[in-house]
Order: sequence, then structure tokens, then C-alpha cells
Amino acid sequence: MTLKERFRRTMFFQDVALIPNFEFGYWEETLKTWHSQGLPADIKDEGSAYDYFGIESWDMVDANPSPFPIYEKSVTIEETEDHITTRDGYGCVARINKHGNKSIPHFIDFPIKDRATWEPFEAALNPDDPRRYKSLNKSVKSLAKSSKPVGVFGGSMVGVARNLIGFQGIAMMQYEDPELLTEIINTLGACTVAVLDCVLRKIQVDFCMGWEDICFNMGCIVSPDFFRRVAGPWYRRIADLLVAHGCCIYTTDTDGNIRPIVETFLDNGLNTMFPVEVHGGSDPCALCDKYGKRIRIWGGFDKMALRDSKKAIDKELDRLRPYVERGGFIPGVDHRVQADVPLKNYLHYLDRKRALFHVGGVPKY
Repeated sequence: MTLKERFRRTMFFQDVALIPNFEFGYWEETLKTWHSQGLPADIKDEGSAYDYFGIESWDMVDANPSPFPIYEKSVTIEETEDHITTRDGYGCVARINKHGNKSIPHFIDFPIKDRATWEPFEAALNPDDPRRYKSLNKSVKSLAKSSKPVGVFGGSMVGVARNLIGFQGIAMMQYEDPELLTEIINTLGACTVAVLDCVLRKIQVDFCMGWEDICFNMGCIVSPDFFRRVAGPWYRRIADLLVAHGCCIYTTDTDGNIRPIVETFLDNGLNTMFPVEVHGGSDPCALCDKYGKRIRIWGGFDKMALRDSKKAIDKELDRLRPYVERGGFIPGVDHRVQADVPLKNYLHYLDRKRALFHVGGVPKY
């Protein structure tokens, strides 16, 4: 079977000899750290690492439903011995460490504060902007006969809004100016639907993957009620559009504790949870127990076990085993592998994952 066929059979709870071997990548510092632990020096990026570790991948159609930057380029505002402060093309101001962990910048300011500051971004979400489709035809032609699963980006209803308003800003805006936040989400949703409609007329896709990242360990950054009322209908419109074009696997990347909003996803056609961050409060086993075959899992292995011990890794894999075996579950680390994970632990994880779950991919180590 091709990887595309294996993906489809896995996600539809059908028997398959080798399930897809998908992972979520690495922190920037992780591969560098592993070089001192035996990783070959020429393994410097995710692509070469996947090839070396025998990890499989998917393809994505090139079309863009996100807002375009409103500034021509990023600029450096301040630089000290310890950090760099930059303003990106969207107007977000962030402080980035020059030493140690650079994975998560510290954001200081955000561009959208009221209706006046929203207007440039509303214009940047024109679905008819030809820049959204400049590589689409070339992408469709190259992926039409791909043996890998082909996905399309499903946009973002709340995550991009959070990026532009800020965590505190969006948490307050849902109460202080719910009309504006609703308008922002509706504009993001309308652009996404328009782009997807264009893409789906040109190519058959196997899945749709959006991006949100709107949860922390206690739940969603907007209330579950607001999320259901405002974002839910857009997930439904996207799901219905996908099904009309023969695509029934719909997911979005959302870290943290998704339990308070998972039913909004499921009730509106988003049927695959990714990456199901265990330490953040999203237990894949509990979700499967509660929702049965209504739900699919992509990810779900607790990354914290990787830096613990081989025994902890085995325990976590054994915990997932009956759920992986029922189908509809592609096991993988529930986020990027951290730099404090020993290479020997990661290799043990990959080897045990192959032995227990019969995943594909041929390692070179």
C-alpha cells in the first residue's frame, strides 16, 4: 500500500499492516544537542532528521487563507547582550533570548486593540487577493499523483486572532467588545472557506488541518460558550465543504487542554484531534473512552516521558496500545521533542513504537 492508502485505512478504523509513522518535529536546539550524543553532524534540520529516523510525512497544497503582513518586513527594535526585541510584519513585538532556549518568544505588544487597528487586517484578509493562489496550480500539478496523504490548510478561527490581539487582549475582548471579536472571527472564517472552495475544486485531498493553539492547561482562552456560538458554525461550514468534495478527515492543531471545547469540534464536523497534549490536560485514552469512534487521534504520546526514562516511555506506549489497535489513531509525540530529551531515549521510543504499533518508515540509524 502507498502511504496515502495506509493513512486512509488507519483513519477510517480499517485493518492495515503498517500505520503511518508521523511525528511533530524538534526544538531548534534539540538536534544540535544530539550531535554531542551520537547524531551524525549532517542531520541539521527536520527533513534530514526524518529521513535518518525513518519518519514519514505528508504533503500540503500551497494556498494561503491567513492575513497578509501589513508591514514590508520585520525590524529590530532593541538588541542587548541577552535578547533581541523585534517587530514582525504583523506588528507583533517580541523579545527573543539570544542564549539557551529560543523556542518561545516573549511577546510584549500586539497590533489589534480596537476597531481602528483591526481595519488594516480586515483588508489583508481579502479572499480574492491573487497572492493567496500564486503557487496553487503548480502545487496541484505536483501533488495530483502523490503517494503521500495530501492535506489542505484549514485556516484559523481564533488562533490567528489571538496572535494579533494577544492572550490578555482576546480574553478581555470577548466580554468588552464581543461584536468586534465576532467580526474578526467571521472575517477569518469567510476567507478560509473561500480559499478552500477554490482549492477543493482543483484537487482531491485526504485531510484538512487547521491551526488554533488556543488552549492552556485549564481550557480555552475564550469561553466554551463563545467558542461554540462564534467559531463552531465556521467549523461546520468547512466540514460540510470538505465532505462535499470527498474529504472526511478534518483536524486542527490545538495544544493544551481541549476537553472543554472538544464537543464543539465534534458537533461541527472536526473529527480528528491533534496533537492531544497530555501534559496540557488532553488525555487521548480518556477522549477515546468517552467519544468512541466519533473521535480520531493524531499524536497523543506524552512528550514528558521521553526525558524521563526508557521505563516511562514503555509505560506510556503500553497505555496507548489498545487505542492505537482499535484504529483511528496515529501515535506520535504530542509536540516538538525538547532539547533535554536524551537521544538514546528518543531512539528507544522509535524502536518500541515500531515494535508495538507496526508503523512504517525505514530508519538509517
